[in-house]
Amino acid sequence: MKQVIKIIPLISAVFLFSCSDDNTVFKEPSQIRAYETDAQIMAQFVDVDNATGKFVINPDKKITASDYVLNRNREALLAVSAVNCDLFMREMESVNGLLSSIKQSGVATAILYSTYSSDYLIKINGDNKIEINKAFTQSRSGANLVQLLFDGTQLEPRYFHAPESMTMTVSANSLSKFYLYQLSFGISSDSDAGTVIVAGVQSPCHASFYRIYTGEGNQSMSLKGKNLVGDGTLSVTISE
Repeated sequence: MKQVIKIIPLISAVFLFSCSDDNTVFKEPSQIRAYETDAQIMAQFVDVDNATGKFVINPDKKITASDYVLNRNREALLAVSAVNCDLFMREMESVNGLLSSIKQSGVATAILYSTYSSDYLIKINGDNKIEINKAFTQSRSGANLVQLLFDGTQLEPRYFHAPESMTMTVSANSLSKFYLYQLSFGISSDSDAGTVIVAGVQSPCHASFYRIYTGEGNQSMSLKGKNLVGDGTLSVTISE
């Protein structure tokens, strides 16, 4: 019996040696991280392709100033699991399909994009009676003409007295990774004077500012909208 006991460690040693010699390593499969964790990392690298109007992943994007030296955020992106990456990309491509159709149709005045660190505006050459440009601050007077909070339901048009130039402040609070809203402006001579698409990826909540020009002052204007993609709310304020 004692001889058998002595042989067992010897057999074990031979087995371990043979595995080491074959350079074979047996490991437990690594656990896939929660999708929310990896999706939040990927969301930081979302950019907009100005040529196509689609969301893209830019792996060279610098998230913080330290990324120019250490680039640990890039390392975090490389550590995203293939399963979660595929799911995120499918969500993004679903939104990109809608954005592509909207851009090609020419029905919108502009598409407003919001990413983790930047805002973008792509104008579309459509037959619209309003013009929209990027602004960097809110209007000086700040007097609100109308304010709407869009959720999952389509709101009735809100009417207000519009000057020739106004500031539109947009702020999204999204529960999903990507969101898409449609804003429709009407004037007294045309109930469908312009359509603005607001698209974005979940990011730190911040306000974006735009200047709207109607071409005519002192006229009645309406604003309505609806949610096309995503869960959450969109706050839109028109001020002088």
